[in-house]
Amino acid sequence: MSGDMGAGAAGWHDDEVVSAGLPDKRLARRFCRLLDQMSAAPGQPVPAACGDWAATKAAYRFFDNPRVTEHGMLAGQQRRTL
Repeated sequence: MSGDMGAGAAGWHDDEVVSAGLPDKRLARRFCRLLDQMSAAPGQPVPAACGDWAATKAAYRFFDNPRVTEHGMLAGQQRRTL
């Protein structure tokens, strides 16, 4: 996680990954990277947030993976909102 987000930042990051319920450690690591990239560039499109073609392609492969669901990625936020 980026160092400028403060001491409590790792908590939400970890909660998001655990709440997503990803079935594979590699997917969980990729989700962590995406959280880092997207939170460092709020409002930016995926290619701008990822920074280079390899990271962008990896992000799109992650989103296209049938084991990754929108519901799973948003589960932590939904639980905290309720």
